[in-house]
Amino acid sequence: MPTRRACLLVLRTQKRRVANSVCFALLLCFLFVETTAYAQQRISGAIINKTTGAPVTGATVTLEGDLLASALTTKSDVEGRFSFVNLSPGRYDISVTAEAFHQQQATITLGPRGTRQIDFELSPVATIKEQVTVNARAKLSDETEAATATTLTHEQIESLPSARRTQLTEIITPFVSSAVGSHDNLVHLRGNELSLNTFINGVSFFDNPHQLFTPGLAPDVIQSVNVITGGFPAEFGNRFGGILDVVTRNGFDANKHGGVTLGAGDYLRDNLAFDYGGHTEKFGYFFYGQGFQSLRYLNTPEPARFHDFGKGSRSFAQFDYRANDHDSLRLSLSGDGANFQLPNTTEDEASGRDFFQRNREQTAVLSWAHTFSASALLSTSVYERFAGARLLPTSDPESIQASGERNDITFGVKSDYSLFIGPRHAVKAGIDLMRLRLREDFSLDPRNNDIEIEAFDFRGRKSGGEVSLYLQDKIQVTRNFTINPGLRYDHYSLVTSEQAFSPRINMAYALHGGRTVLRFAYNRFFAPPPIENLLLSAQLGLTGAPPQISRSNFYETGISRAFGDRVVARVTSFLRSDKHSFETTELANVRIFAPTTFARGKAYGVEASLQLAEIKRLGLSGYFSYTAQRVFQTGPISGGFTVESVEPGERGPAAFDQIHTAVAGLNYRERHSGFFATAQFEYGSGTPASLPNADGEEVLVRLPERFVANFYFGIDLLRRERRGVTLRFNLENATDRVFRIAKESEFTPVQYSPPRFVSASLTYHF
Repeated sequence: MPTRRACLLVLRTQKRRVANSVCFALLLCFLFVETTAYAQQRISGAIINKTTGAPVTGATVTLEGDLLASALTTKSDVEGRFSFVNLSPGRYDISVTAEAFHQQQATITLGPRGTRQIDFELSPVATIKEQVTVNARAKLSDETEAATATTLTHEQIESLPSARRTQLTEIITPFVSSAVGSHDNLVHLRGNELSLNTFINGVSFFDNPHQLFTPGLAPDVIQSVNVITGGFPAEFGNRFGGILDVVTRNGFDANKHGGVTLGAGDYLRDNLAFDYGGHTEKFGYFFYGQGFQSLRYLNTPEPARFHDFGKGSRSFAQFDYRANDHDSLRLSLSGDGANFQLPNTTEDEASGRDFFQRNREQTAVLSWAHTFSASALLSTSVYERFAGARLLPTSDPESIQASGERNDITFGVKSDYSLFIGPRHAVKAGIDLMRLRLREDFSLDPRNNDIEIEAFDFRGRKSGGEVSLYLQDKIQVTRNFTINPGLRYDHYSLVTSEQAFSPRINMAYALHGGRTVLRFAYNRFFAPPPIENLLLSAQLGLTGAPPQISRSNFYETGISRAFGDRVVARVTSFLRSDKHSFETTELANVRIFAPTTFARGKAYGVEASLQLAEIKRLGLSGYFSYTAQRVFQTGPISGGFTVESVEPGERGPAAFDQIHTAVAGLNYRERHSGFFATAQFEYGSGTPASLPNADGEEVLVRLPERFVANFYFGIDLLRRERRGVTLRFNLENATDRVFRIAKESEFTPVQYSPPRFVSASLTYHF
């Protein structure tokens, strides 16, 4: 079966059912406001007398961390409970002191939008003058966490070249082995076409973050991001290859500091970025701006580069207002744009083909968090996004002619309520109401080119939306056994309409004092199709059906083991079976990708990873990750755009079915001189493609394996001053080998990986 690329689900609008669902959801929203809520990041817990089990009232709890300008302190209440809210992701030291009790200390790491509950059992002292401190060993991971996630910090993102940090997708592949780079710079995780689902401070959108579709979020504004690939809590919906749970930077962390970065390299890979943030006692502000250009913007259909210039700019601002200990407001604003050429083959270049595309995006998210007590918090966000793309026609008289414009507008409100109930339950409930409006105008003329698509002019307008409700709990059954059950409800209506309940159950069992953790997950997925070119796909589908909603059963088992305080090893296996598996099919090699669904799909694999936390004495840290996986799709075509039929039961590998993938990195930092160096390696065994053999017949082959080595090094100058300078030099794809990496469909030529890039950057910190 010829290879194809995945697609998204679409549903036929049924206005009456949507109205009923919205009314029902609004009723539940009012009910939720009286029950539960999570903040962005928070640490809570309880303090009890180890001898009697009684709560310790008035104990002093102190929190310290690199992102805190000064230590935070609080007192335990009459129930012995305490809480710290409005925290940023990072590593924290927490200590507890109380009269007539031994002091206790612990070190924990707080992930993006993470909530940690840590309880202290204080031992009474024989005499008040006795001085004993009980130190808890720093934990490399949370043994109660059942999700499979890779956490990327701002420092890890900064370790990449500034030119690579212009695209959100390019910060994933160096660190996550299950991420397969494919045609047009798309990234697929765990055999999923619709891989990246970006949550920005708890709010998600349907837009595809790949640079072909939208300008995307600037990686430099990320404080920390969890790339979740398994064991998904009920809060997450729509796309499940990889959830990017992003927490953005803020002025309270910046503390009246900023920087300007100027980067330059061959292939005109130049960029300029600045950031600045600060705060008063209650008000924080953070600003970011970026401009970039490149003569190698998208992956090319030949080793040489023809017609591949791109440029863009991004802006971001965030304002935080902490009115009091109970209420805080956050406003995040972004505006992004990119203009780029569509790459040519030698033949296209000779004919003068000059397709050009413009992408635009602007987003606003206003959030309010209210802390009812140390155990309960409500978080509500109102959000809006506009995303648009315009394809400008070619001026030559011979190539296939195409032009078009699409824009998607999203409005929504999301509310979460979280509640700690005793030491054993962390409950979270939420509602997300989303309104979508799609506008698409396209035209295509094959001219004298032999393709199986007739000329058309298309104009589509559609409005719809989604109602999502979820309830989840984190149950500490015993000291070692944690269950995270959840239930999600989605009602989606756009081109088609459908609803579903999705149960989730994720479990973790800790051994050897939490150093060994066994994990198991069963998740049910309900995944609507992508909104990019959805109306066009529904109109052109040869099956007469629009792209269908995908439903999946997902299973995962895994084990992790901590060795000492520096090394964590993990092994995980997964299996996903789909009804209506997504791909996207390109429309006549003009980079218009329309959703398609196969009747069934299956992905399975094994992942192994090793993480080395920094050994400060040596200045070394590193990681290694390997994935073996397979991805198959089975006919017939169940909906969406296609140019050929697939027989019932006909089975073949997906276009992103790369069997072996591995990534590794080693970092060195010499703190006295400020010198640092990074080596990163990426390996892929090759994806399938249909290519002509010696007789001119199309046969299924696998493209060659590829290995890429990247080296980055630099030095921090004037590090003890408020103002400093960082110099960096980067060598990407050091061997300068260009690989064939993917072939999307019969319309698309084989695409090639980037050549060697040499670049440098200078950052002025102030």
